[in-house]
Amino acid sequence: MSRLACQSWHVRPVSAAMISAVLAFADIHRDMGGGRTLMRLSPERAAKADVILLLGGDAERATDVGLVWNDREDQLVRVIDDAALRETRLAAWEEAFDMFDADEPEAEPTRLCA
Repeated sequence: MSRLACQSWHVRPVSAAMISAVLAFADIHRDMGGGRTLMRLSPERAAKADVILLLGGDAERATDVGLVWNDREDQLVRVIDDAALRETRLAAWEEAFDMFDADEPEAEPTRLCA
């Protein structure tokens, strides 16, 4: 079985509503050169009422979506989905906390013999 087939978490695919919300409400704009801009929703912006009303439960998921927009052509160049990166960031913390949950074998009770 492959590594991807046995993952316990499932991520919803990027929908057209998420892409539209990032285009409409993006508050992070990063110039990539060549007339292209990376657009993202910050977690603070995704927590606002207008984004939640539009996306519902997908509002948090929309923060993983990045759009590369071509300013010269006024068109979408690429959709970037960073959901897998978010899961690996959380997995690193899970591994760190698992160090403290080490199972120590209990001492065997002593028997009294007469």
